[in-house]
Amino acid sequence: MKNPRFKGMKYVLICLILFLLVLSVSFCFPKGKEDQSMILKTIYQTLYFLHPQPVQIDDAFSQKVYKKYFENLDPQKNYFLQSDIEAFSYYRNRLDEAFINGDLTFFNQIIERLYEKTLQVEDLYKQLLSRPFDFGLDEVIDFDEDKRSYAKDLQSWKEQLRKYFKYLTIIEMDTPEVAKKNIVTSQSVLRAKRWAVSKEREKEKEPSVLTKKNFARLEKEARRRVEENMSEYLRRFKMREKLDCFSLYVNTITTQYDPHTNYFSPKEKENFDLNISGQLEGIGAQLQDKRGYATVVKLIVGGPAWKSKKLEVGDKIIKVAQSNAKESKNIIGMLLDNSIRLIRGKKGTKVRLTIQKKDGTMQKITLVRDLIEQEEVFAKSVIISDKGKGKYGLIYLPEFYFNPNNKGARNAATDIRQQLEILKKENIQGLIFDLRNNGGGSLEAVVDITGLFVGEGPVVQVKSSDKKKEILKYKGSKAIWEGPLIILVNELSASASEILAAAIEDYKRGLVLGARHTFGKGTVQTFYPLDRFVYPGKELGVLKFTTSKFYRINGSSTQLKGVNADVIIPSRYTYIKSGEKDQDNPLPWDSISAVPYEIWKSPVDIEKIKAKSNARIKVDRNVQLLDEIAQISEQREKEKSISLNWEKFKAEKKRRENQNKKYNHFKNYSNGLLISSPSAEIHLLKQDSLFQESKKEWYKSLTKDLYIEEAVRILRDIRQNDV
Repeated sequence: MKNPRFKGMKYVLICLILFLLVLSVSFCFPKGKEDQSMILKTIYQTLYFLHPQPVQIDDAFSQKVYKKYFENLDPQKNYFLQSDIEAFSYYRNRLDEAFINGDLTFFNQIIERLYEKTLQVEDLYKQLLSRPFDFGLDEVIDFDEDKRSYAKDLQSWKEQLRKYFKYLTIIEMDTPEVAKKNIVTSQSVLRAKRWAVSKEREKEKEPSVLTKKNFARLEKEARRRVEENMSEYLRRFKMREKLDCFSLYVNTITTQYDPHTNYFSPKEKENFDLNISGQLEGIGAQLQDKRGYATVVKLIVGGPAWKSKKLEVGDKIIKVAQSNAKESKNIIGMLLDNSIRLIRGKKGTKVRLTIQKKDGTMQKITLVRDLIEQEEVFAKSVIISDKGKGKYGLIYLPEFYFNPNNKGARNAATDIRQQLEILKKENIQGLIFDLRNNGGGSLEAVVDITGLFVGEGPVVQVKSSDKKKEILKYKGSKAIWEGPLIILVNELSASASEILAAAIEDYKRGLVLGARHTFGKGTVQTFYPLDRFVYPGKELGVLKFTTSKFYRINGSSTQLKGVNADVIIPSRYTYIKSGEKDQDNPLPWDSISAVPYEIWKSPVDIEKIKAKSNARIKVDRNVQLLDEIAQISEQREKEKSISLNWEKFKAEKKRRENQNKKYNHFKNYSNGLLISSPSAEIHLLKQDSLFQESKKEWYKSLTKDLYIEEAVRILRDIRQNDV
């Protein structure tokens, strides 16, 4: 069935029709019925009308969903047999109708079968790990998705799992903590006898030899750890709620439209909001699931837990009660996400915790929740001194953060403006804006931030398939920073990062330095609450779906192609498939007409500066070495087979270690730059020792950053105008 389109319809009219259709669906399902069917229907209708490039819902669509869902549920093909796949072949050409009608028969049957297979795996792994593996056999395990297939029968399935558990065991045998605990080598025996010889000389002269007895101990300990890990993995798996599996099923369907159209369950949307805002309301403790216990692994400085001095790293939270609840809820064995949701809550509310201290004693504590900020999400800056030759500023922006539920909350645009004002007071002579690994975020924020560098004018164009293009402009009148500017990017700089980098290039406002091209995500998404018209107040989750594409002011899309850097320095991802074009079902590249804009009036010739930098990089030995390392990464990415023979496994490890010696050069590398904090931060450094430590680590990484070195060289060229 092909989706018709209503070209030229106004967005409001489409929403009205959608409202009527969704409303009619609600009459078919009285309250108390399965919500998941409603969710599926609403998603279909939403995408039917509002996706800019809908797919054809037919048998071909059904076959893709059928195949992909099995792959998503069982990527290593360790659970399902070929007979399982064929047993559900009835649905291979019927999932299109199931999507349209909200029919979840296939989903429910598959989940039931998966849980059955999980119980079978549980029996098998204990059996297969009960006796030693023979690591003298010359066999391999292949993780090439194109070569791996579902087992044909029970015997081949058992053999496939045997090799998989053997692989997990050999990996454990090679971990330092297992080896250190279980290996007594001939080297250590010799060292004990030759007490007069220094340990360092002995280490250099005597080879380490693994005896047969010690190998057996090592192998046994490794199998024990694999069995523990599998037991814990299956415990968590069996506790997963059906809604978690449902999200995976729905997203198998939605990603047939494009990679960024996804369904979020209420829990997933909550986590997304926390990540994109960098803020949460809770007690300020990071938890980890350790054998079924919600265990404290970190306290956020300044948070309620840290201030109370009653909760420590290593404590286990046993029970949770809200301030108005008479009884506490036992959370032992509960999925960690569910435990965290109980502990979080609105600022100012109380939560009662029963905790088990590290010494085994039990305590009850009450904490008042507060707003917790995750500093690693927010923009930060430093001063870079070029050994007296120049003084520059650097701003690092991890993401274009904003709070979807509170427009007045902290956001990237406001923080960047503040950082620029701080750096201007330091009298910097140039600015480096680091967007490496920044996956995007708020469209509004990136428009405002771009305006801080280019002033009044267009920043980006947005257009859907049936709407006129919209030109987004900076609302201010003047740039905050008018000095020399370098934008740092890599292959993981995406979406909003690409908008900013593209605008800087098009205005010739500065230079883009880094990867050959950025990620290549040129699409815009919006969130649609699925309970908007149906069952108000009920948690049905949200649909994040693509509504349009954005285009550079020169008319070109960044979709698939990304933004090409002016000055290219390779990275570890240079030759590895990691962009939008390597995703499933990306929207195509296209272009629209350009909009009028004025090139930035610069006192220097950007093209000459760029040429000088490229000439310098071409003969830079460090850059050449980085490119060699990138090629090694590409080669390893292609290596899908791993030997399960101990001697060959160790030989392969040795080969990789020899290759890794190229990295040793960068352990001692220093760009010679001096990094310091802006004056505005000095008082914070004095007050907070943990804040000081985190800054020191960041500063150290900057002095070993090749990209920063070249960025400073470019800024020096611009400052001296020596071209």
